[in-house]
Amino acid sequence: MLDSKKKVSVIMPFSETTERHTVQYWTRHFNSYLKPLIEEVESAEAVRCNPLTDETAQQIILDLAKTDIVVVDITDQDPSVLWELGVRQSFRNSTVTIAETGTKVPFQFTQKGILFYNGDYLDNQAFQEKFKTTLENCMMSPDENDSPVLETLGGRGTLYGIMHKEENARKIAGLQLELNVNDTLLGQIFENCVRNKALRAANRAEAKKMTTTPLKTAAIEYLLINRYVDMDKTFYSTVYACHNFIQAINSHLIEWESTSADKEAEDWLLANKEAVYRNMSKLKELLQQAK
Repeated sequence: MLDSKKKVSVIMPFSETTERHTVQYWTRHFNSYLKPLIEEVESAEAVRCNPLTDETAQQIILDLAKTDIVVVDITDQDPSVLWELGVRQSFRNSTVTIAETGTKVPFQFTQKGILFYNGDYLDNQAFQEKFKTTLENCMMSPDENDSPVLETLGGRGTLYGIMHKEENARKIAGLQLELNVNDTLLGQIFENCVRNKALRAANRAEAKKMTTTPLKTAAIEYLLINRYVDMDKTFYSTVYACHNFIQAINSHLIEWESTSADKEAEDWLLANKEAVYRNMSKLKELLQQAK
């Protein structure tokens, strides 16, 4: 069925690039050679990319970012083809670069394997076998690195890895700041709980007061949603428990301010004081390790 097939997009010139490589040549090259050869691979469906124009550029970029496998023919170094190859290698692996034998390869491509074919389609057995094997490998191992762009930017110790680590450090610092603000608010809340308890015992309940500023939740919720810290289950269990405590405390603050159940709210807060501080201290310790 069509839905089960892997799309193999072929990037190649649409206009004449040399006297020999005419528009008709490139059309035959795809229809009569590359497409049948690609579709000898089980589950492969070959399509030719659309010509690059101002109107099609955005759609081509989206297609290159999503397509399973891309074959790029850099024969004659057509500018549009080279541009599309650069776009593809900025997003995905599983890109196969081919060229006619005798093509002068730009120095930028010397680090990457190129499969060469005979433009007269003679003695191409070695190319065809290698080409189909490469396509099959792309299907079996789609994340295997064949993009010099992604290889440079991705992975531990590379530019991407460094930037990712620095970005996470900033996020963790923001969360630590949020916890410190909450720590100050908690101190005020529990101080008021103790004071109000004493006022009630002295029949001076009318003088009771409470810090009703809600605890901050933005940074901890962002962590729970995005899971940007590479830590184990224990870490996220602690984050989740801390978030639940914060939500519960805020609910009891609302209850204290808007109902007559202020004493019940304070009793809950004091009963859970030790567990709240213990959980927050554990999270602060784990965040310091993650940072």
